[in-house]
Amino acid sequence: MLEIFSACCGLIQSILILFKRKENWVFYLLNVITLTIFSFTAKLYGDVIENLVYVIFGFFGLFTWYSVHISKKIFGSENKIRYANIKEKIFYLFMFLFISIGMYFFLRTTDDPFPFLDAITTGMSFTATLMMAFKRVDSWIVWFIDDILMAYVYFSLKDKALYLMALNIIWVVLAIGTWYTWHKEAKGNSDVYERKKV
Repeated sequence: MLEIFSACCGLIQSILILFKRKENWVFYLLNVITLTIFSFTAKLYGDVIENLVYVIFGFFGLFTWYSVHISKKIFGSENKIRYANIKEKIFYLFMFLFISIGMYFFLRTTDDPFPFLDAITTGMSFTATLMMAFKRVDSWIVWFIDDILMAYVYFSLKDKALYLMALNIIWVVLAIGTWYTWHKEAKGNSDVYERKKV
């Protein structure tokens, strides 16, 4: 039952973010909290730690998407959808590597069934969630790869988590659609910025 509820919240959140709706963060938080409980029972300890941090990221996304005032405090202007610049890409790459390596060495000491894959997907998910909160289009490329890997992990569990596997397959498709809608908006934001410079 918990797995089904989590999958439904995740699906609703994915559709809302496809249309750039700020309400997606409410369902994101519901999905993450229920997924934390499920991951603990499945002994996916990397996912448990990951999801607890996601709660923090979820509130961060909620505040930056809902409040222009908070967004301006953090970004210096309204948080708009755009591509990450070179400095941000380097930061995100190091963030991914640091988290993945750290998680791998930790997970090797547990009975996690997939320590390497769990570490990689944890690093990717942390990075993609932060990028998503910052409204970076690049986050959907990372989500696309992460969702494929997570679908495989859920399918490979001893007690197959088929609802969560199906949800991740749906997320692969939605990641493509969301990348496309965000890409179009980022192009428009870039054109406005270039006109302002002229």
